[in-house]
Amino acid sequence: AVSPGTLDDAAFAELDKLGSVTWLLAPNHFHNAGVALWHKRYPQARVVAHADALPRLRKRVANVPWEDIAALKAALPAQVKLLHPASATQGETWLAVQTAQGRAWYVTDGVINERKLPGPPLGWLLRLFGFRTGLMLNPLFMRMFVRDRREYKAWLRAQCQNEPPLWFIPSHGATFQGIGTAERIDAAASL
Repeated sequence: AVSPGTLDDAAFAELDKLGSVTWLLAPNHFHNAGVALWHKRYPQARVVAHADALPRLRKRVANVPWEDIAALKAALPAQVKLLHPASATQGETWLAVQTAQGRAWYVTDGVINERKLPGPPLGWLLRLFGFRTGLMLNPLFMRMFVRDRREYKAWLRAQCQNEPPLWFIPSHGATFQGIGTAERIDAAASL
């Protein structure tokens, strides 16, 4: 499970029908809300995160046995890749899965696609920080968790050109798919 959140018993029962959970991935040092709950339910699952995320995660969720993400990378099938955006400092990890229909990206915080921003006062604050609706680079991520904006943007644009996604699945906002997906992400990175 990537960025496991909280589920009720009925949802866990549906998940159990698909098979056993063997890995829990915190895709950065913020996305950890359900890790302890999932690990309690699936104690055999290995809990992993990027090395840059581990120090904070080990403090925030101390009751699970955290491992470096290298263990998961070694176990993944060839059609599944973990992507680590250049210059990201909080252990940002994305998932790229090659399917028969094309590549799907699961993106954590680096790129968002909000349909609607919350009302005041939170919405005002978000707008002040540069948030808007639609596909964009996350302004707080860019400001707080990227060492070199140009390097991050160049990395993202290269990913779009070299291994373009057909599906975009963000942690924050609406998914989209189809021809032109990579071009839309590339355009957001070039702003």
